[in-house]
Amino acid sequence: MSLERIFLVVLAANLVGFGGLSSLPILRGQIQSAGLPADNLLLHALAIGNISPGPNGLYLVVAGYFIGGIKGAGAATLALVIPPFLVIILENLRSRLLHLPRFRAVMHSLSLSVIALLIPSSAALAAHAATDLLGVAMVIMGAIVLSCRASPLVGIGIALVIGLVVR
Repeated sequence: MSLERIFLVVLAANLVGFGGLSSLPILRGQIQSAGLPADNLLLHALAIGNISPGPNGLYLVVAGYFIGGIKGAGAATLALVIPPFLVIILENLRSRLLHLPRFRAVMHSLSLSVIALLIPSSAALAAHAATDLLGVAMVIMGAIVLSCRASPLVGIGIALVIGLVVR
């Protein structure tokens, strides 16, 4: 994948996904269409991105690195920096339109569509990670931690303890 494509894919995923892990389905689809092993690449990128300090969206930089090395990480980083500046403009527009019921309905629909896109991507990643008993246990533990709305550090701590005990 070229640096320009890495930049455009991460930019599109970040713009449409509105940060965090909501960009995951778009990025996964683009990586798959490029013929790269999307699930394996994204599982490793998510693991590294989640243990790194900072926002959840940093996995995009790691994915850029896995795809294009240091230059790919640089392209992904640049693509992550642009949207916050656009948000300043969009927030001004949003504050002017928020009183309109139709605008609020569009925003609500957009939120629901992001959730709907996350479900199949998350299921595919979980299926890819659950290749043995330990993987299945980790997927179940992750689902429990997620459903309890615990801090990601709780999940990382539990995974660390389980990994040390098992290995």
